[in-house]
Amino acid sequence: MVKRGDVYLCESHGSEKPCVVVSPDEMAETMPYILIAPITTAERRLPFRLGVKLRGKQAQIAPDMIHAVPKSDLINRIGALPDALLNDFNNVLREMFCYASTGK
Repeated sequence: MVKRGDVYLCESHGSEKPCVVVSPDEMAETMPYILIAPITTAERRLPFRLGVKLRGKQAQIAPDMIHAVPKSDLINRIGALPDALLNDFNNVLREMFCYASTGK
């Protein structure tokens, strides 16, 4: 079962790229598509990008590039975010989408 915070290799434009599952577990379980945030080695100094080490390389989770993909594009699970990093990621999402504010 696909869960929020899982790290997968995902088919993207003919190549395999790592990503983090953003969709809530209930959505990932029932829908044919999921929301993902790419993991990129092209680092940018943006306050909402989170650093992560993946396969021995420094990378960043890019929540500014969230998009939906069919679950069939997920090739294989390669891990999961540690709890502390998943918590930081969830906080970034709350801030980006104003979940804890008036919505403006």
